[in-house]
Amino acid sequence: MQDISLHLLDIIENSIRARAKNIKVRVIHNVAKNSLRLIVEDDGTGMDTDTLAMAQNPFYTSKSEREKKVGLGIPLFKQNAELTDGCFNMTSQPGFGTVLTVEFTLDHIDRMPLGNLRATLLGAIIGHPEADFNIILIYREKGKEQSFHFETAAIKEELGDIPLTYPDVIEYIDQSLKEGIQNTNMEDV
Repeated sequence: MQDISLHLLDIIENSIRARAKNIKVRVIHNVAKNSLRLIVEDDGTGMDTDTLAMAQNPFYTSKSEREKKVGLGIPLFKQNAELTDGCFNMTSQPGFGTVLTVEFTLDHIDRMPLGNLRATLLGAIIGHPEADFNIILIYREKGKEQSFHFETAAIKEELGDIPLTYPDVIEYIDQSLKEGIQNTNMEDV
């Protein structure tokens, strides 16, 4: 994967495959701590201890209909974080979902760019309107914090029968994400 947002999309797709109805995505750009942290939390089926350990093995996949029986997404995400002296942690419990936390050292030469976060989040939201997304972007520098919160559940409630895939709604979501990403300085990370 060429950037962090593609890893994020892969993790969100894993949450959807795990039948998550609520997916919380937090991206924290902390200049003072020299870190870029992503946290993805879902209420999917979760994993037992053995499955959780195997999920970090590149030769394991939960997909039974695939021609290639490999699952490189999580192991590559972990490797890319650790290459920057960052860290990776995944916890899960059957019936209660999964929490994945990945941290990159912000100024490490091997850190991949954040990528097109706007397109990634918009694609996930529009591609999976059945799930509720709670997106939080936080930028911290010199004791100041800027944040952006976006919840699809509130939009759905406001819209009633109008789907998230309605063109005007897509445009609204896209514009909201654009402004949130700009306001939290996530464009050029």
